[in-house]
Amino acid sequence: MCVLYPFDRAPPPSCVRGCARLHRSRHLPSVHCTSRHTLPRAEVLHFHGQYLKVTPLTSVLIVDDEEPIRELLSRWVQSLNLQPCTACNADEAVATLNTRHCDLAIIDIMMPGKNGLWLADELRRTHPDVAVVLSTGNAAMINNSPPPIADLLIKPYKRERFVLAVDRGREWRRQAVEELERQAHLMTEVQMRIADVKREVERARQTGDDESDALWQIAMSRMPDVVEHSERVERYTASIARELEVDRASIDLFERAARFHDIGKLAMPDVVLTKPSPLTRGEVAIMRAHVDAGVAILSATSTLNATVAIVKSSHEWLNGQGYPQGLAGEAIPLASRIISVADAYDAMTQDRRYRTRLDAVEAVSELLRGAPTQFDPDVVVAFLNIVNRH
Repeated sequence: MCVLYPFDRAPPPSCVRGCARLHRSRHLPSVHCTSRHTLPRAEVLHFHGQYLKVTPLTSVLIVDDEEPIRELLSRWVQSLNLQPCTACNADEAVATLNTRHCDLAIIDIMMPGKNGLWLADELRRTHPDVAVVLSTGNAAMINNSPPPIADLLIKPYKRERFVLAVDRGREWRRQAVEELERQAHLMTEVQMRIADVKREVERARQTGDDESDALWQIAMSRMPDVVEHSERVERYTASIARELEVDRASIDLFERAARFHDIGKLAMPDVVLTKPSPLTRGEVAIMRAHVDAGVAILSATSTLNATVAIVKSSHEWLNGQGYPQGLAGEAIPLASRIISVADAYDAMTQDRRYRTRLDAVEAVSELLRGAPTQFDPDVVVAFLNIVNRH
């Protein structure tokens, strides 16, 4: 499991999404640069599935389809005692970063083929420790949905403005690495908590206690709010399943899966689980790991093993944009599609530390709005039939 779901990395708090007042000037004559410097040895920060090099900013990737600009920026980078490397398009930049490490990428937006916005998003997913500075002659191009970047350069710009962008990239990367280190520590805590819960359940089994009862008692003692939520989701799930004429044996399984669909939150660090304000994107990445944590806990039991596939898919979206597997349509088990609707409705209609509840009408409107992208329309209709009768 990857600690950072690539699309979930949090930008540092001070990330710059654009700058309206930028210096402008003509480009200076280009100078071809061929020298190379030796990078200092990097510490390696390991995330599950990813290795991130942690160094001061020493290397800059310049991505621009115009060779004179690449040569000019390379000279500027070298004048800052940094190592430049270049790429003429997005594909070449990706290939370069797959074979060598760069701390900062200066990316032109308008390039043939895949543009700079695509590349910025790709680096955010696959190289979350690389700071990105975008360069364009038209700032309006990114006004609607600016990606999380360190700075925005408007062409033409002076060397002094370029130096400022590099400094902002250096600060962005410093904060990004700090955030990644924090997430790595939190993920270590998650793994330790999973192991602790599995040991407690194993002790209960060895003394003859029922595994599910033991696990439920652990949950009640540590996260009573989550337990109350899960009990309501269990009831909603059973009602929806009956409305869809699911057989009795399957309903029993659906109920057990709904009861334990959030059991992985036992492994969540308290600073994330009980945070009184909205989670950052990095914290959301940690919280999403509760699905795999639940799978690990339930897989270690003999009586709840049948719920694993359902729980693992309970946060998938019908359009394939959910997590952790990116399943879509009927590849998502029916029980998971039912739990998804029940879970969302209950979450919306309960107060949270950082927001007030929606009323039933508002919550139903959100369910309808989320079908068929997030929710199965047939499941939503079945739930609405139940609501209308009561």
